Amino acid sequence: MFLSALLFCAPMTGMAQMLDFEGKNITSVEIRYRGSKTVDEAAIRSRLSTQAGQKYSTEKLDADIKKLYESGQVDDVRWLAETSGSGVKLIAEVATRPALEAVGFVGNNIFSEKKLAKESKLKPGGALSDEEILAARRNIEAYYQGYGYPDVTVSHKMQPGENGGAALIFIIDEGVKNEVRDIRFEGNGSIKAADLKKVMKTKEKGIFSFITKSGRVEGNQLDEDLEEVLDYYRNKGYLRVSSTGIQRVPTGDGKMDLVIPINEGGKYSVHGVGFGKMSVFRPDELYPALTLVGGNPYSAKKMRADIDMIRSYYGSRGYADATVVPDIDNASGNSVQITYRITEGGRYRVGRVNISGNTKSKDKVIRREVPLKPGDWFNSVDVETTRTRLRNLNYFNDAQVSTAPGGSGYRDLNILVDEKKTGSLGFGVGFSSIDNIVGYVTVEQTNFDLLNPWHFTGGGQRFNASLRAGAERRDFTMSLVEPWFLDRKLSLGGEVFYRNALFFSDFYSQTNMGAAIFLRQPLGERAYVKGEYRIESIELDAESGPDALYFQGLDDSYLRSSIGVNYVYDSRDSNQTPREGHKVDVGLNYAGVGGDVNTITFSASGSKYWNLAWDTILSVNAEIGMVDSTSDDEVPIFDRQFLGGARTLRGFEFRDVGPRDATSKEVIGGNSMGWLSLEYTVPLFEQVRGAVFYDAGFVNADAYDFDTSNLHTDAGLGLRLNLPFGPLAFDYAVPLESPDPESDKGGQFQFYLDYKF
Repeated sequence: MFLSALLFCAPMTGMAQMLDFEGKNITSVEIRYRGSKTVDEAAIRSRLSTQAGQKYSTEKLDADIKKLYESGQVDDVRWLAETSGSGVKLIAEVATRPALEAVGFVGNNIFSEKKLAKESKLKPGGALSDEEILAARRNIEAYYQGYGYPDVTVSHKMQPGENGGAALIFIIDEGVKNEVRDIRFEGNGSIKAADLKKVMKTKEKGIFSFITKSGRVEGNQLDEDLEEVLDYYRNKGYLRVSSTGIQRVPTGDGKMDLVIPINEGGKYSVHGVGFGKMSVFRPDELYPALTLVGGNPYSAKKMRADIDMIRSYYGSRGYADATVVPDIDNASGNSVQITYRITEGGRYRVGRVNISGNTKSKDKVIRREVPLKPGDWFNSVDVETTRTRLRNLNYFNDAQVSTAPGGSGYRDLNILVDEKKTGSLGFGVGFSSIDNIVGYVTVEQTNFDLLNPWHFTGGGQRFNASLRAGAERRDFTMSLVEPWFLDRKLSLGGEVFYRNALFFSDFYSQTNMGAAIFLRQPLGERAYVKGEYRIESIELDAESGPDALYFQGLDDSYLRSSIGVNYVYDSRDSNQTPREGHKVDVGLNYAGVGGDVNTITFSASGSKYWNLAWDTILSVNAEIGMVDSTSDDEVPIFDRQFLGGARTLRGFEFRDVGPRDATSKEVIGGNSMGWLSLEYTVPLFEQVRGAVFYDAGFVNADAYDFDTSNLHTDAGLGLRLNLPFGPLAFDYAVPLESPDPESDKGGQFQFYLDYKF
């Protein structure tokens, strides 16, 4: 690899002149191929930082060589240089890898070559990088493991093709089919097998295995599972727990049992916790932050947390090299004394912040997520914050943040990212119990750049365009969000939209068309305030007939111009299956900034989650809302409050709770509402939970009227499925109380995507 690096600067006019080029202006950069051209010139240039107009730099040329080799698409690279006027002309002479002519397989008896070629996701034609070949091998192994072949191994070899290219041959050792029928523990007298199984990623094959993929054994997962089981014991006080290893017991028909012997040993408690010699902190400064103290059962997890805490204390003061080693000594009986020995090291400031690997994302998109600046006191907590922020961007397959010695008293911060595809095109068919079947097309780019024409990536903006059409709706939205407006942690966003809804009522359809712009300011890590201006044309199209007289009176076009502000606090641990935390959303909206709609709307909603025994979850969701007219006109029907359906009162039809028109018996909405839902879910199988719930709510005609005498209630059962395309909920609920007889239409079946927005 580095032979070319030694030759990279050989000028056509002789080696003696090599150093004369340093610092001279580069007049042009030419790409020259040795052998067949299997990699497009544009792809080669995209990996070169050296360009015409720059100054000649041997360091930069060497870095470009490394980038080309790391791409896995070239076999050899040489830089040639020659004088061009007062400057220098550069020639990158590359030998690209041969084109892939064919993919073959050896040793495959279970699956056909056609099927494995499809699973490899390789296509003949271009040069293959080592990374692509490795990914193909992993894809094939994962496919075999999904069908119960845990010991499959895949290697490869290249051989000359018939037309000057290369053939890639995968060599497969399939192993023996082994699906997990049962997992048993021996010697676990103190902890139930069901609790130990929960910490293992390997699961028994069940009736939902075609969805959950349970029953498979993957790679080194059994070794990791055993360590998780032993760690679970250590966290319960069993300091000396051990195991001889997981045994595979064949049962026939391609299945096996996993038998896990456990030697529990005694249960230990902590006699006391102390510290060795320290100079930066005093013991009484660290003691209050400890989670494992005298009198507690021993816990490896808590001890690791305390070690991390101590290192964070030191890291926050600039002591980047502080190490913490626990001494665990027997005190008396089954109790231990823990002493933390600390090597403090020196204090550092931040030197350079180096960023690499970002072939698409601009440096500033990464740098703005780094709280550490050159010259600041080094802070290891901020290093971890940087790593978390970069990974949460979802722009990269991985983001590594490390430190290295800088100048005297300095530590450099090195950030290495691995870019991934951030654009997506989705299309398909969706359905729900509200709007029936809907076809959709969605284009999304989460790392968008409006100022990078034709590529439109790398700026950290978020772009989305969505088209939905079905029997009951036709929607189009296009939005763009800049999360760092004016280079501050301030989001600026906007959208244009068209929404035609037929499912609101049998007596009218509603079409909204307009645009919105907003600013969102974070308040700490979990809260934000959002201000929005929205202008939209709203058209109500009423059906004809004597029963629709009320709605015919509303048949008109409206211009709604409004400003709104929302405060949101969200501490939930997930928006898919929250187990802990809560969310609060309080909003105020005023329509009347121009236009012909004059209303003021207030809303407040909240949710709270508790993770109880056996991974059961109790949740409470509630909301109140009120709308009032600021003129002599009544509140338009599109601003009124409604209840009923999958998201509120599940025992009633969608928007079927509220004041009604006397003629049509159709709900026309009210100006005040409130609802509450209690739900308790239990795990049934992997990725499947059962639910029992109770809903209660009211809609009153007048504003500021929160009287509960018109309370509707229901109760029901449901399923929560965590599927690959998203969480799906199925509910069946029956009305318990219905002051309005028209709203009681018997039990209701609801199904919907179950994101907890």
